[in-house]
Amino acid sequence: MNLVVHKFELRQPSEVYIAASRYRKFWCYRKKFYNKISEISHFLHLFRFTQPKKGAREMGGTIFTEINQVLSSFPPFNSFRGGEISATEYQKWVQEDGFGTVEGLNEDKINLSARFPRDKHEFVRMVLSQCRALDIIDDDSYDAKDTDEALGKVEASYEHGKYATYIFPEESALLYAIVRNARPARAVFMGSYYGYWAIAAKAAMPTMDLTLLDINQEVMEVAQKSFGNCGLNVKTKFTVADAEEEVAGIEDIDLLVLDAEGPKSNAIPEDYRDKAIYYPHLKAALNNLKSGALLVAHNVILSNFTGGAYFEEKQRYYRQQYKKFLPLLQENFTYIVLDSTEGTLVARKN
Repeated sequence: MNLVVHKFELRQPSEVYIAASRYRKFWCYRKKFYNKISEISHFLHLFRFTQPKKGAREMGGTIFTEINQVLSSFPPFNSFRGGEISATEYQKWVQEDGFGTVEGLNEDKINLSARFPRDKHEFVRMVLSQCRALDIIDDDSYDAKDTDEALGKVEASYEHGKYATYIFPEESALLYAIVRNARPARAVFMGSYYGYWAIAAKAAMPTMDLTLLDINQEVMEVAQKSFGNCGLNVKTKFTVADAEEEVAGIEDIDLLVLDAEGPKSNAIPEDYRDKAIYYPHLKAALNNLKSGALLVAHNVILSNFTGGAYFEEKQRYYRQQYKKFLPLLQENFTYIVLDSTEGTLVARKN
């Protein structure tokens, strides 16, 4: 079903909210827990919600490459990618046959393949147009050749080490385009992991003042090495610290990117479990965001356009995770949730 907001038709299921602003400070997490939190968080980053099936690879790189390599020999996947069958039809195959016959992918990975856009460039053009229609961005121009050349150079020099990323090609291209058009002077990544998404932003504007925040020293070293390999470490800060505490001291932020995740343990306060951490993180940064600043958040799946039971449960889970984050957005931002592979939220502070 299409969603019509202010007479602009959104061609994919999305959510849009327009709101006003308020802020109050909130602190948690003690530094003595950093190491344990880091271990759990990055275990989850690699293995997500389910363990890999027999034959899954245990090396670093992009999860997209892994999924694409495993599924490329399966006709239903190729038919879906070629536009011969719909996402709904492909999702049905995944649920009924695919997960039982495909070796090497866990449940998350094979289901995420049903959300792959057929053409990343067409996807980015479409969502930029949607964002501009809602006055979230001022410029929706997009140069596919420039994007491929810039991100291709980054990919050729990027060292993933033992880490894997769930940032998908259209999500890197989208962030690159947003930064290329908006030209933010200062950007902050809260939960930067080993920097793979952040470098897409830096490649779009090398003169931007960029801060990566993560509590894990090892992933930050990987990020710093790769940024150096790509010649993009000038005016880039690699900060190992609690992101919530650190962002409070960074003023005049033009772009904030959220991609942190906390442990799922019930021993952790609810606001800091998994992706619920977006709420306290955004609260801590809110007053330091300029009026009109952009916010981009990853892992915001709030629709089930493939019609499968997996994503029905996934969106229910994320809505529960974001029960405080979404109202905070409604009060302070105009935003849209886009159906990228892992779900991407783009917002503008009122």
